[in-house]
Amino acid sequence: MLKGVKFTLFTVASAAAVFSFAFFATQSWAAGDAAKGEKIFKANCVVCHGEKGNGQGPAAAGMTPSPRNFTSATEMKGIDEARLHKSITEGRPGTPMVSFAKTLKAGDIDDVIAYIEKFGGYKK
Repeated sequence: MLKGVKFTLFTVASAAAVFSFAFFATQSWAAGDAAKGEKIFKANCVVCHGEKGNGQGPAAAGMTPSPRNFTSATEMKGIDEARLHKSITEGRPGTPMVSFAKTLKAGDIDDVIAYIEKFGGYKK
């Protein structure tokens, strides 16, 4: 009887762990506030990505590769929230995209991602 109880507790604990992992694995990175993200984007991102998020900011002309166009579904294809988060946090090696890990808090990055999603190219 004791073996059955241990097995049942193990089974319940295992199911809870699997459920917890599945729940967090499907959570959105950008549970942020797009209104706050707009202010952060305008202060940090517009120079490259442009006011409209189209990759045509004032500094974009001299950049290779060009800054990402957040309004283009083609350019945003395959770019998910985790990728955006990593790009903003770590930068993109081989591109002009720098790390904002020391400039922005995690919540700020979530806010920026929520704002980027409003440009229309990004599809969940």
